[in-house]
Amino acid sequence: MTQRPVLVYTLLLIVQTICALLVLFHIHIAFRVLVAHIGEQQTLPTGILAQICVAALLGQICYWTRLYRVPVPQGFHSLPLGHLLAFGARLGAIVGGALASIYFLRHLPEMTSIADGFTLAWRSSLLLAVVFAIYCYTLELERLAAAWQAEPKDEVDLPVPTTQTSSGAPAGEPELHATQALPRRSH
Repeated sequence: MTQRPVLVYTLLLIVQTICALLVLFHIHIAFRVLVAHIGEQQTLPTGILAQICVAALLGQICYWTRLYRVPVPQGFHSLPLGHLLAFGARLGAIVGGALASIYFLRHLPEMTSIADGFTLAWRSSLLLAVVFAIYCYTLELERLAAAWQAEPKDEVDLPVPTTQTSSGAPAGEPELHATQALPRRSH
C-alpha cells in the first residue's frame, strides 16, 4: 500500500479519536453530575452541547469517509497490540452503553408523562446520535485491530493447480486423500 492512503487513514482516525475522547470526557463529567444529583433534571450548558454535537458530527464524517474511501492499512502485524486495540474498542462500547442506560433510567418516569415532548425527543435523539458515533468509532478500532491480528498472506498457503491426478479429479482441483490433514498455523 502506498504511503498516501496510510497517511489519510491515520489522520482521519486521529481526528475521530480526538472527537471520541472529547465526547467521553463530557460523558465522564455527566456521570459525576448525575450521580451527585440523582433524581434532579440537569441542563447541559450550551458550550458543552455544541462541543458534543460538533465532535459527534465530525467523528461521523471521518468514519464514513474512511469506510467508503480509504482502506484499512495492511502489512503491520502484532497480535498483542491488536488485542489491546480490540479491548479498547469494547471498553468504548461499554461506556456508550452505560451512558444510554443512565439517561433512559433517569428519564423513564418522564417518558410516561411527557410535558415537553420536543425537549425529550431532542435529548433522546442527541443521545442516540452520540452513542451511534461512539459505536462507529469502536467498529473502526475493531476493524483496525482485526487487520493488525491477521496473519500476512503467504504464497505458500495458496493451492498449487495440478494438471493430472491419479484419482481422476478434474485438472486444477486438488487431489483429496482420507489421511490428508489441514495445514496448521501457529499464532
